[in-house]
Amino acid sequence: MLSHTSPDKSSLLLPAQVVGSVISPEALRSLDSLNINILCDVVEFRADGFPAGFDGLPEAMDRCPLPALLTVRRPDEGGLNALSPADRQARIEALLPHARLLDLEIASLPDFPAVLSQAQALGIPVIASLHDFTGTPDKDALEAAAERAMGMGAAAVKFATTLRRTADLATLMALQEESAVPMATMGMGPMGRVSRLLLANLGSVLNYGYLDRPTVPGQWPAGRLRELIRELKGE
Repeated sequence: MLSHTSPDKSSLLLPAQVVGSVISPEALRSLDSLNINILCDVVEFRADGFPAGFDGLPEAMDRCPLPALLTVRRPDEGGLNALSPADRQARIEALLPHARLLDLEIASLPDFPAVLSQAQALGIPVIASLHDFTGTPDKDALEAAAERAMGMGAAAVKFATTLRRTADLATLMALQEESAVPMATMGMGPMGRVSRLLLANLGSVLNYGYLDRPTVPGQWPAGRLRELIRELKGE
């Protein structure tokens, strides 16, 4: 069982929060017309999906009625626009003061000490993430990755893996159920939608849906995901 003596740094990192992702200028323009408060609990701003020179994100993040989660995804874990590490760091540092949460890959933590220091100074919890588009690592490997992330100051960990067989889903379920640290788990691929409902009900703290179009295979629309999670929990 994974355990760690780290305090919960944010009331946002509670089980079954639904995240709605905004990944393009088109989605950002439609954000104001959505009744966002009934669709999700947190809005993820995927800044890697916006072209260089786009300057509308700070205002949109400040104006958003829900907590803003900042993500600038690395290309080898699904990031858009092939951003270099320097480009990613510059975007994070510029937008972090407008965020309430930061998603940074576990693989990127050692490379971005200045970002981690900035997040700590601003009191912004870091969700350390891992995305595997080929399969699901075994439980021991995922637990080891989580331990590394928590040791580097993460407030929570997030694992999004591709489910090739039911045993992969069982791995994520056991990992989530036994974790003593704030954790978000989700599957991708044909079993992705089922996995997101099961894992949310096992305590996954952040559960991702889309507001305009899916960001990975296996996502629900955010509003529908929120409805189903509540129904399954009897709310």
